[in-house]
Amino acid sequence: MKPVGLILDGNNISDLVSLAKQAEDANFNSVWATELYRTSFQQLSAVASSTQNIKLGTAVALAFVRSPLITSLTSLDLDEISNGRLILGLGTGAKRTNEMWHGISHGKPVSRIKECIKLIKLLSSGVHKGDPLSYEGEYYHISTKGYHRAFKPLRENFPIYLAGVGSNMVKASAEVADGYLGHVVCSLRYIKEVVNKNILSGLKESSRSKENFKVCSIMTCAISENKKEALEAARATIAFYATVRTYEPPFKLHGFTNETEKVRDSFFKRDIKKMIESVTDDMVNTFAIVGTASECREKVDEYREYIDLPILSAPHYYLDFEEVKHYQNAILDTFSQD
Repeated sequence: MKPVGLILDGNNISDLVSLAKQAEDANFNSVWATELYRTSFQQLSAVASSTQNIKLGTAVALAFVRSPLITSLTSLDLDEISNGRLILGLGTGAKRTNEMWHGISHGKPVSRIKECIKLIKLLSSGVHKGDPLSYEGEYYHISTKGYHRAFKPLRENFPIYLAGVGSNMVKASAEVADGYLGHVVCSLRYIKEVVNKNILSGLKESSRSKENFKVCSIMTCAISENKKEALEAARATIAFYATVRTYEPPFKLHGFTNETEKVRDSFFKRDIKKMIESVTDDMVNTFAIVGTASECREKVDEYREYIDLPILSAPHYYLDFEEVKHYQNAILDTFSQD
């Protein structure tokens, strides 16, 4: 059985629950909840009570907008609710959105996320034991003296996957986390040439084995007998991510610098139509899985040489939810494992 995950996306929570149940019935390995317009943990809490076996991942929970203690407690609760099915996917978020939307300092994201994950692991495995934790780092200054969680956790050590695009963040995932979570724009070439290299470097530096480390990546997947329609649907999602400078390295690797500048220029002029049109077919085929069912299965299998778990996402930006559902159903039908 070839494991595959699915990004949850819906117009309401009921849709998310229904989609997760469909994915479980189709024997998907996992479902993953994003965090932008909703919170990852609350989505998965609803899903947990309506499913039995499928793993539940956050893709990704924002690490810096919560304290390590709150992230630990929320994760322990969700792991208990789901009977041990949580995978905590964490991301740093972008500097601009952290500072503008959340009003928090961003700092040096690699250094800060290392501290954050270390603390989450220490807190999750120790807050019920009554032993106070004292930590003085560059970003976190914590003492749990007087705090004792009265409940024994279902698991003291749930898996933590770190999301990243840049080389240093990818390496950090192999140094401090249990897995790596690749972004939508991490192309096959980017995973081969950048991600794997830095994961191996991080594992070596931390004296860890690859056998105990999971490599995953999210992929936009548009399955249709009408290739033109599928390309158009995926084009909008690639356009959205091309506007974010944090995700620039893969675009630069493939020589799409001029195209991304056109996309950003149109975005800031609020010309969404031109923004999407500025994404070429080559860009879509580089960063998305597009084609018939058999073509998409073959393309996903090419990634499996380098990753342990492909996590498929229907195109969704600038599309109505009925169209999103169409592509979600195609993913479920194509990758169902009976």
